[in-house]
Amino acid sequence: MKKRILFVSNYYAPYTSGVTEVERLVAEKLASDGYEVKVITSKHDKALPTVESINGVPVERCRVLLKISKGIISPSFIIRTIRQAKYYDIVNLQLPMLESGLLSLFIKKKKLMPMYHCDINLPKGLLNSMITKIMDCSHKICLKRCSKVWVTSADYAIHSRVAYKYSNKFVEVGGPIKKISASAHISEQNYKIGFCGRIVEEKGIDILIKAFEILQARNVDAELLIGGDYKNVAGGSVYPALIEYINEHQIKNIKFLGKVPEEKLGEFYSSLDVFVLPSINSLEAFGLVQVEAMMCGVPVVSTDLYGVRTIVQKTGMGLVSQKGNVENLADCIFEVLTNRKKYIKDKSIIETIFSTEAFVKNIGCYINDEEEKKVV
Repeated sequence: MKKRILFVSNYYAPYTSGVTEVERLVAEKLASDGYEVKVITSKHDKALPTVESINGVPVERCRVLLKISKGIISPSFIIRTIRQAKYYDIVNLQLPMLESGLLSLFIKKKKLMPMYHCDINLPKGLLNSMITKIMDCSHKICLKRCSKVWVTSADYAIHSRVAYKYSNKFVEVGGPIKKISASAHISEQNYKIGFCGRIVEEKGIDILIKAFEILQARNVDAELLIGGDYKNVAGGSVYPALIEYINEHQIKNIKFLGKVPEEKLGEFYSSLDVFVLPSINSLEAFGLVQVEAMMCGVPVVSTDLYGVRTIVQKTGMGLVSQKGNVENLADCIFEVLTNRKKYIKDKSIIETIFSTEAFVKNIGCYINDEEEKKVV
């Protein structure tokens, strides 16, 4: 018998991030498979409707009283979640979430199955230090009280400063991947290096720009294409600082594309010779965009962050560079560019490891009345 599943998160579509994409893709897949699902989230943008259905998934948004950095303060979010949890068999909280510890006190352990995406990692400062400690405490309460913890990778989870204590509850689920129609790759005279994601500090885009500067100094004929929203970003964007650096150093052939429409993603990825994910801290725990690029036949250079590195390691479709090391990132990009065929793998190999279907299969015994499988 299929169970009823309640997804709870601070942000949801149309807001786009790794966390919201995981939740959206899984919720939509389960809804299409006949499960009764619902999403409770915040009304982080006043223009959004309070209630709507997105691709077959009912979404209820709760009024926000206050925002602190990326966090939201919404009493109605807490109240609605507690009330709605009574009518569902599984309650999946998307962590990081400030309210998770409090919510877990009112939800039965057997139905509480949060997904732990990443640790909080904020810039240094007294206020940010307090926020981090409070959220870590909230997450520990939630993880202690839940029955299972869904994690994108055991590699990240066992190295998490919070989640590692609850490894006996881990269920490694991987990452759901959106369907993208790839185009034929056209080789041009100059190389195309690409990035796609939010234009925020943890993505390490400044490191990528500096690595690109090194490649240009080596007379590598290349263009850097940076896709991602730099206007509507929770917590603020680093776009102005990046533009200032580019102008000061007079770096040519860098284009900011803005948010790439979903229907254009395949065309974007397919145009690249290499995709780069230069993230620098634990707010990046997986990196779905890596798999999206690979599904379009594009090799990847990522960084040696826990969880993030596993995608290249498991597929062999690229290289892992040293976090924050500009010279090493430039070397890895150059190696992939000049030996591209060496790192190309068949799409079917990627799909067996990472896909929405694989994700749902991994949680199958928890969302159906089947015998539980072993956790990682």
